[in-house]
Amino acid sequence: MRTSFLIPVYNPDLSVLRLCVNSALKAAGDEHEVIIVDDASSRDETREFLSRCAASGLDNLKVLRNAENSGVSYSLNKAADNATGVLYAPVDHDDMLVTHGFQYMLRYQNYYGINWAYSNETQINYKGIPVNFMHKPQYDAQLLRSVMYINHLQLIPSELFETVAGYREGFEGSQDHDLALRMSEHIAPNHVNTVAYLWRRNDETQSVTGGRIGDISIEASRRALQEHFDRLGLNATIKPYQLRPSHELPPQPTGTFVSRILPPSIPKLSIIIPCKLGTLTKVNKKTIVVLEHCLQSIRSSLREVDKATLESPETEIILVLNHEDDVELADQLITKYDLNGFSVCDEEGFDFARKCNLGAESASGEILVLLNDDTDIQTEGWTSHVICLLQEDDVACVGGMLLNENRTVQSCGDNVGRSSAVHYAPSVSASSVGDSMHRYIADHETTSVTGAFFCCRKSTFKMLGGFSTVFPNSFQDVDYCLRARARNMRCIVSPHVRLLHFESASRNPQVDAETLSTIREFHSAIIGPPDSFGLWAYERPIVPFFTLTGVRYYLSQLRRLIRRGAFIMLTKLSREPRHPRGILDKSEWRIH
Repeated sequence: MRTSFLIPVYNPDLSVLRLCVNSALKAAGDEHEVIIVDDASSRDETREFLSRCAASGLDNLKVLRNAENSGVSYSLNKAADNATGVLYAPVDHDDMLVTHGFQYMLRYQNYYGINWAYSNETQINYKGIPVNFMHKPQYDAQLLRSVMYINHLQLIPSELFETVAGYREGFEGSQDHDLALRMSEHIAPNHVNTVAYLWRRNDETQSVTGGRIGDISIEASRRALQEHFDRLGLNATIKPYQLRPSHELPPQPTGTFVSRILPPSIPKLSIIIPCKLGTLTKVNKKTIVVLEHCLQSIRSSLREVDKATLESPETEIILVLNHEDDVELADQLITKYDLNGFSVCDEEGFDFARKCNLGAESASGEILVLLNDDTDIQTEGWTSHVICLLQEDDVACVGGMLLNENRTVQSCGDNVGRSSAVHYAPSVSASSVGDSMHRYIADHETTSVTGAFFCCRKSTFKMLGGFSTVFPNSFQDVDYCLRARARNMRCIVSPHVRLLHFESASRNPQVDAETLSTIREFHSAIIGPPDSFGLWAYERPIVPFFTLTGVRYYLSQLRRLIRRGAFIMLTKLSREPRHPRGILDKSEWRIH
């Protein structure tokens, strides 16, 4: 499929522009085309270089010029109007295309018959040193409503581009986010697991000035999101999220947003707590009664709500006790902390899944909140986040960010793979953005939501048959989420709801091998069967040093380190930007 690379240009650094254009020509070869639109650049060096491009005689290179500076959206649309390809690939003038990554995207698209696609990316600084590797997830509608994670290079069908009328003027700085939101209303994009371009992160761009995201870009994304929900017929609020980089500095914009769909009426919440009376644990070297500590945190968190979003909902507490516990004593605890609710007793023998199901059967609320007794809710007004995120029918459950006793991150969703289900925690600091997808400050989809704080609609819980008692004390939350995902439902984690979790204060945390094997067997279609040939991808090779093989291996590792160190030194000493080895050789330049 013929692809048209669309490159808007306005007064760029010449050395950066040369790398971009030549990498695009290398990727294009003879089959594809490159279209450059000069948005009335005033720099002589830029105009001279583009004149050389126009006079190059290359059949697949077009250079257009705007009569006046009209903005990036106008320039991209102009490039698309003059394109002959069936796919459009927008490229920033400071990006570099990776030829084999682009070709892999085309093969992937042809093989699977997909339309709109996006890839991973490597972020480099001005000099060309890699500073961040963005391994993007499969399409995540919730994440796209929080931050523009798809970014630049995409393969967009020309028909889809024309259907949504291309880029909209007035959204400069966030024109890609606006376009992605509008196209996602027609078709979901596909993630291709390859690096197809290098994104040169400069301190001065259209949307970033001095390393800080501009107010114009933030407002453009906010409007794009608001109009996105309006087109879907959803009443929503959009708030830009700010993060304090340090105690000395004020909060600064992050480029992420808190998007909330408002319900037509406020539903009742049933907070179900499987528990055992009298369980003790130590928190900050102090012994506490686990259940009472949990009830106190619920009371405190319900005291204040986000009045700008929602009114306080009606709540009930349901304590699901062990067989031997005293119901009257438990009811007195609920009254002691000024909460509404009641207690029920489970059958003899501990079964966490059965306890949760019993609580759900006894609940009168439209929304169920399954909460471990060894938790401490830190977010006031958390109920508004839960209610709003559960407004769409395809949302199976909602979770929050769990923190350890010392406030480090324990979990921000669960990753379920061939080996196990592990807590997603890329950084220990809860005050950071987390990873390159900003998933410590952005709502996102996850494979599984941990049962320590598990929120869902009662109707959904009933439809899926609740927690399976095949997994009585572990993995019942993972099993539920995988069953939901098999029905194309989403599991969402909101880092804006935070809880302390004194993990396994009331039970043994060990997971037996049989349970793990059962999860693999029951859900092999989703997570894949165990791959005995894939261990090398996850484990470090152990090579004996005093062998011929070992010497060869460690010499190859040393050579790799020397090459990387030499590249970094040459890059730092160079006056012009460079690029990682193999992307674009000097001999492959078409235009100098």
